[in-house]
Amino acid sequence: MVGPEPKPNRMCKSKSAIATASTSSTMAAAAAASTPRNHRSPRTTATSFPAAFSYSTSSSTASSSAASLAALRDSLPELPLLFTFHDLAAATAKFSSSHRLAPASSNSFRCTLRGHPAAIFRRPLRRDARDVAARLAVLGHCHHAAIARLLGAAASPDRTTLFLAYELVPDAAPLSTLLRNPKNPSFTPLASWHSRLQLAADVCDALYYVHLQADTIHNRLSASSVLVVCGDGPRFRAKIAHFGAADLAGELPAVQKDGGDEGSSESSSSSDSKGGGHRRSSSRGRRIEGTRGYMAPELVAGGPPSRRSDVFALGVVLLELLSGQEPVRYELVNRGTGEYERTSLIETAEAAAAEGAGEGMRRWVDRRLRDSFPVDAADALTALALRCVAKDPLARPDMAWVAAKVSKLFLEAQEWADRFRVPTDISISIAPSKK
Repeated sequence: MVGPEPKPNRMCKSKSAIATASTSSTMAAAAAASTPRNHRSPRTTATSFPAAFSYSTSSSTASSSAASLAALRDSLPELPLLFTFHDLAAATAKFSSSHRLAPASSNSFRCTLRGHPAAIFRRPLRRDARDVAARLAVLGHCHHAAIARLLGAAASPDRTTLFLAYELVPDAAPLSTLLRNPKNPSFTPLASWHSRLQLAADVCDALYYVHLQADTIHNRLSASSVLVVCGDGPRFRAKIAHFGAADLAGELPAVQKDGGDEGSSESSSSSDSKGGGHRRSSSRGRRIEGTRGYMAPELVAGGPPSRRSDVFALGVVLLELLSGQEPVRYELVNRGTGEYERTSLIETAEAAAAEGAGEGMRRWVDRRLRDSFPVDAADALTALALRCVAKDPLARPDMAWVAAKVSKLFLEAQEWADRFRVPTDISISIAPSKK
């Protein structure tokens, strides 16, 4: 079950048409294809769906409209939102290992859909497939420059698994990899204060859009789900991945999304192994999945995801951008007993902030920035991030406030970079002196 559908005045702007597989929807799809790109899509566009999400079809109707439907799909400027399971299976060679995004991953694949590079992710389906199609008709029309675009979805034949298709962002790397390269820990391409603030502003703007415009919850934000791409020249920009995945897979509760009622906390059956990166907790038979270090305390206790738990995860990402450190570190202190020491990024940030703007903050901020950052701004961003990771969900700010504050800090970072930029229009030549 998920929260209420978006209100009409919050419908996402439509930039594509929906291709459907029934005679009655052919006229509707044709009308949608001719609709202006900024037209707000009505909910009535989600009334008919292809076989992947249908429970009954007419073979005679399908055969009579197959030619016109194929012509219509080919004429559409953008990808359809609804796929069949066989579409994705064919594109990935039946989800073979040769199409995996990473060698060790069995839940993510790369392929080409209608000539567009795509990434396919597999998730357990915990809601009715027909509800998936209706929600997809809304989320599929949400577009933002800092969000990896949702291309479509399909359910498995037994309707227990959901396959989500996203744009495959070229030349992108996870933020976690750029901040912490185990092969070269002393180097990062994100070596300027301006680049860090640019990514922070992008992520905040994207999450603000997810909450306020798409009217949903991300529930998977982490440094690994933030993709960093190189823009014009040396500029880095961020895109958040897995938009709409938690919503479509049925991970979100039916309670209000603002986190005002987090539900009762119950004991959770969770694992937090030293080497693992994911936790799973259960509440009233509902499984909640997340990444260790990014789960808000109420999620760890078995509570439902909310916008406020998203804000907690964002606060952790902001602290990572400031320090370059991972959310939780385990260091072996006694090899004989196997005893580990746990270090929390939130706790080290609180200790640095307690010392005030000065040496404490300089020691804590990523040293690969080489002290080339405004200490007052770093102190302000740290204080903001710590508000986001407050233990009490009601003490965390909403994304409108966070996005505005980070945007202001980013503009100040631009001014600071311009003021201290080394001139590039001065040439120096060295030649032997004349005697």
